[in-house]
Amino acid sequence: MGLFSLLKRSKVVFILLVFTFIISGLIVNCLQLLTVPLYFANKRLFRIVNTKLVYLHWCILPWSLQRWANYDIRVFGSQEDIDRYANKEHALCLLNHHCDLDWMIGWCLVERLGMLGGVKAIMKDIAKFLPGIGWTFVFMEYPFLTRRWENDEKKLEAACKNLLDYPVNMPLCLFAEGTRFTQEKYLKSVEFSKSRGLPVLKHHLFPRTKGFCLLMKFMRGSIPAIYDITILCPNVSEQPTLMDVVNAKPCQADIYFRRLSMSDLPESDEALTKWLIDLYQNKDDVIEYHIKNGKFPGDKIKLSKKPWMDVVVFIWVLLLVIPVCFAMVYLAYTGAWLTLGLIVLVLFVTDQLFMCLARETESKLGSTHGLEPITVKEKKTN
Repeated sequence: MGLFSLLKRSKVVFILLVFTFIISGLIVNCLQLLTVPLYFANKRLFRIVNTKLVYLHWCILPWSLQRWANYDIRVFGSQEDIDRYANKEHALCLLNHHCDLDWMIGWCLVERLGMLGGVKAIMKDIAKFLPGIGWTFVFMEYPFLTRRWENDEKKLEAACKNLLDYPVNMPLCLFAEGTRFTQEKYLKSVEFSKSRGLPVLKHHLFPRTKGFCLLMKFMRGSIPAIYDITILCPNVSEQPTLMDVVNAKPCQADIYFRRLSMSDLPESDEALTKWLIDLYQNKDDVIEYHIKNGKFPGDKIKLSKKPWMDVVVFIWVLLLVIPVCFAMVYLAYTGAWLTLGLIVLVLFVTDQLFMCLARETESKLGSTHGLEPITVKEKKTN
């Protein structure tokens, strides 16, 4: 067993990593705060600078998945599309939402494509209140929704218009299912599909089409492509959770990547609705293909592994973890037990808050979104 494997089994090491993630986020927030005047003087430069700053914090998450939890991430699709278009264009990424870690696995993909700093996602409004990572979302101009369409329609429209001139290649991520897959939500989705005479999906929830149609209305001329991304964690009895990452539980995650030209999409909302439903039927088909063949269709894509993620994490460890360790040893040596106790208490509370957050993100404890009736723009699609 190697040294790193032994370190993974240490609770102390994990607490220090949690401390690094949280404090690095707050440091990045402070640096972002200093860039606020730049927003009014030169908005383009403000955005470029912030894509660099958030990478210093966000890359810890794909690092934790691939290095700490030792995830084996395989990507399938067209090598030609990756070589020709990756990190050279804006794209709307349509992802399935099978488990709690779909978004982190997606971040591993965009990090390897060199697009992590520019990534955007449509988030729940509460996310912007999370210290550290949530505040980085605010500075990165993420669209935040309340899941009430009467309020969200104008918010989404304003966010789309705001991002049209974004200067960095931007993957805008959308989970069209609207919520994570659970068996209870799936049964509700099937009930809805049958009641409307719509296709019944086998491996996905029925997609919610209103937001997608609105995105197409405002972003069609500015985003040249759609990235159809399907994620599957095979050979697991239960879908992986953030707690599994905490416990360094390894997993295989397969990604199917397909580039679609925006110019090939239909114009009307009714036709776009049918197009999105067809896309999710295709996602069903590629998952069936994987079940039968042990892989997704297409090439096994080769993605270069850049060193920056490891370099950044190493620097954070040097700046945060080692000084804390030295300080604790020094305080113990000098008998400053009260100060040492306060540091230990801060680390313990930080760890417990993170563990509570990790447990609360599990699908079985998630929101009831997806259990209420679904509405779509179309009256009926045959």
